[in-house]
Amino acid sequence: MTRTMPTDWLQCQVTPAEAETAHLVTDEALGPKPVPFGFMHSAWLQLLVQLQLGDELWEFRSPPTSWQHLCGREGLVLLRRGKVVAHVLTGMN
Repeated sequence: MTRTMPTDWLQCQVTPAEAETAHLVTDEALGPKPVPFGFMHSAWLQLLVQLQLGDELWEFRSPPTSWQHLCGREGLVLLRRGKVVAHVLTGMN
């Protein structure tokens, strides 16, 4: 994936630790301890292994009109020189 992310979708830059803390999921099926990104944990790990020096991790959210038309998306995106390297969706409708 090498496309750009619309800049108006970018909400705030975060560290991997901040992202994990914000997206802890507790579910009996996952075990007794909270798991970053819950059932999406493996997708998160796949994003992390691609992280290189100088990359940026951003929370993103599509515009309100996309949510009104039932095609909204939000999550985290890994940017390298402004290009999307990987992403994890945390919400959609």
